[in-house]
Amino acid sequence: MTRTTQYVDAFWDPDFTNTKGFEILSKRNKDIRKVSKELEDYYKERAKAEQVYSKAIQALVRKLEAKEEIGDLGKAVRELKTQTERIARTHEQAGSDFQILYNELSKFDDDHKSIKQQIEDRTKSSQNDKIQKYKACMSCKEKYITKCKEKEAAEETFNQARQSVQITSKDLAKVGKAKEKADEAQQQADVNYKNAVQAVEISRKIWEKEMEDACNQFQRLEEQRVGFFRDSIWKCTNVDSKACVDHDECAEAVRNVLQYCDISKDLQEFIDNNKLSGRRPEPIVFEDYDRRAPSTPPRSHTMRPPQPLPPIQQPRVPPPRPSEGPLISFDEADEHYALAGAIPSGEYSYARVFQDSRPSGPGLTPGSLVNILKSYQAKSPSELTVEIGQKVEFMRDMKAGMTQVKVGERCGLIPTACVRMGTTTYL
Repeated sequence: MTRTTQYVDAFWDPDFTNTKGFEILSKRNKDIRKVSKELEDYYKERAKAEQVYSKAIQALVRKLEAKEEIGDLGKAVRELKTQTERIARTHEQAGSDFQILYNELSKFDDDHKSIKQQIEDRTKSSQNDKIQKYKACMSCKEKYITKCKEKEAAEETFNQARQSVQITSKDLAKVGKAKEKADEAQQQADVNYKNAVQAVEISRKIWEKEMEDACNQFQRLEEQRVGFFRDSIWKCTNVDSKACVDHDECAEAVRNVLQYCDISKDLQEFIDNNKLSGRRPEPIVFEDYDRRAPSTPPRSHTMRPPQPLPPIQQPRVPPPRPSEGPLISFDEADEHYALAGAIPSGEYSYARVFQDSRPSGPGLTPGSLVNILKSYQAKSPSELTVEIGQKVEFMRDMKAGMTQVKVGERCGLIPTACVRMGTTTYL
């Protein structure tokens, strides 16, 4: 079977009133317009998307300043900004290219739509005229057949009457007249039928010619459309390819800068630009109040001369919090006495205060009972509150006018002026 490649040979049907071929071509034109509209919308929306993306990239680039970055890494970041700007321009150009594709396709579709509509109108008009004349012809044919039958019946009646012996001349003339009328009607129906056949044949030829022209033009327009769509989509892919190539070139430009980024070099540049003297602070040393020079004014936090910490002969584990002796702070303790096992704890550093070898004063020995000469209210955790006449146990004298005493199970400090021994007041 030979394969048909032309519209003009493919869309015919032997049925005179069949319009299937024309309907197939008309439906194809409608489907093509739908595809064209979808492709137009794609180009239009793609152009908008590329423009929006380009603006978003440009806004993003403006936020990438990286002024604080230095060295080769700083160069890479600035190169990234430059190449991203180039990418934004690429997408902006892509948006313009898609807009051009949209305009071209829209114009092409409008031109073809107008031409196809004219072809369809002419072909449909000739097709309708052919069908109407065909129907009129068929009506004339039916009348012609009817008149022919009536003529045959009239002739038969006339022949029977003429052979009859009983019919009068008057009746015979009447039958003959009916035969003549039937003959005239048949002749007129014959003429009408022939005219109808001629008219429908003329209409058929016109329709056939219009159908041939329509098939040829539809095929030509379809060939143009397929070629145009192929080129248009090819251009679309070229726009995408160009954008991808530009993207890759931009990325390669950034990589070319990054490959020379040396971590140690960047760190060294930062050090060279911001380094200080390089000398570390001196260690903080213990300043012994009792070892200050004789001419040194009273101790103050701002004038204490620096003194080295006493050497530690061997490492010692801090003992637990002492259960005997007063708990005193460094600021309140007599710094002349050795403070052993100091344990830092919050605001105060507690230590066990050991007795020294100094004499306790006239007639006073550790454990002697003394009377309280005047009341005293404790001002720190290392002091005791005492009342006039209260007896306390003398422990030892302290410097700075303080005396250590014991009340019950607790030891603490009170002013020396608050105690006396018997009738002799110890100041």
